Amino acid sequence: MSPLHGRSAQAVKSPADLLPVDDAQLADAEPPSALDLLQLGIENAKMGQLNAAAEVLAQSILKDPLSADAHEALATVLLALDNVEYACKAKAKAVGLGYNSPADWELLGDMFVALGQADDAAQAFGTALALQPAGSPELERKLRIAAAASSFAASGSEMPDTSAPLASPAAMPDDIPGIWNSVTLVTIEPAGNPHTASFHDLISSFDSALRSLGIAVRQRKNEVGLEGVNLLIGAHLITSRESADRIPQNTVIVNLEQLRGFNIGARPIYTSLMRRLAVWDYSPRNIAQIKSLMHNPYVSRFRIGYTQEMTRCLSQTPTTDVLFYGSLNDRRTAVLKGLHEAGLNVKHLFSVYGGERDAAIADAKIVLNMHFYEDSLHEIGRTSYLLANSKAIVSECGPNTEIEDDIREAMIAVPYKDIVASCVALIADEPRRLALEKKAFEIFSKRNQAEMLHEAIVATAFPKIA
Repeated sequence: MSPLHGRSAQAVKSPADLLPVDDAQLADAEPPSALDLLQLGIENAKMGQLNAAAEVLAQSILKDPLSADAHEALATVLLALDNVEYACKAKAKAVGLGYNSPADWELLGDMFVALGQADDAAQAFGTALALQPAGSPELERKLRIAAAASSFAASGSEMPDTSAPLASPAAMPDDIPGIWNSVTLVTIEPAGNPHTASFHDLISSFDSALRSLGIAVRQRKNEVGLEGVNLLIGAHLITSRESADRIPQNTVIVNLEQLRGFNIGARPIYTSLMRRLAVWDYSPRNIAQIKSLMHNPYVSRFRIGYTQEMTRCLSQTPTTDVLFYGSLNDRRTAVLKGLHEAGLNVKHLFSVYGGERDAAIADAKIVLNMHFYEDSLHEIGRTSYLLANSKAIVSECGPNTEIEDDIREAMIAVPYKDIVASCVALIADEPRRLALEKKAFEIFSKRNQAEMLHEAIVATAFPKIA
């Protein structure tokens, strides 16, 4: 359902709260949030002020590029303005962020048809059918016509008969168990916790990779499904034993935490989930600990790879020498101080995500990655996005750091004591830095996320299927 019809239920300011006030008041006023602007855009649309609504909704998206509701609302408004091209772009973004019901995919397919993009239309209609087990004669008809038009455009041959039955374009590999026919990507996002935005890059990548395997995917916050498989990210944020106990057995806990230093023993709810359910982890070291501490044999490794959606055209002429984003402790602060004292232009961000983070990354010549703990795992969840966007990375890599060989080659990986000198040397050698940017993407883009998830899925066993 479109947010123009009531899907967005969070409390926001009324449109009157967002109207201009006198200069003195304006100087003290907080700027409207993305949510404020979303609600104002919806109210404008309801009053028939469509151009104003489109402008305000675009401002909301600039503040929060990952708001599915804002993209959906903008698509609805632009469609009413007969701007099908940009409505289609907004709708495609909304679908990718969670508006992925059969009706959403069908509407997206209709937009592609209106734009003459038959191949995209066929994919959208095929996905809508895959999400609708009961089938739909109308969707099947649309899919036949779009697929035939796509084939005709590609070959220049005679238009085929569109009345014949057409096989679904999405088929899972034979070795994937049937329970994986549908996957719900679930994130635990407590109110008031901004750091859950760090899950979004991985969720987007998983979504794209799973769909390419012929799997129907939906995204949900704080809500698991009873059918198919739940991939649950952020389960360590669950604070209620009752909520944890309701999570069904068709759920895989996706652990992104480094168990050393995480104090897993002080997290009994998370520990209970990791004992009871199947677990995915990216680190062999973590996996060994989980099997030993939790006595859980149902632990499999997943690897983080590349999808095209990860590349977001961040290229520009940077002005910041070194960017570091993340929380600080003494060892991290000491390095940032050393970089300042070496004369480098250093920027530090904390609790910044989405468009603001991406802009800072684009403006940086080097992005620095440091461990929080001395004995650590390489933070592939963080650096994967940087590699996918051709960034030069200087990363701490000590004798006990767990890191894959190809990832090590894609960056400057040095011990803690050499971080400052390595950054200074790389800033002074622009040809080397530019070559590292190219190498970073070339190496990481060979890591096919769909293939890696395929391997993880096949290796996964469940304690019990409810």
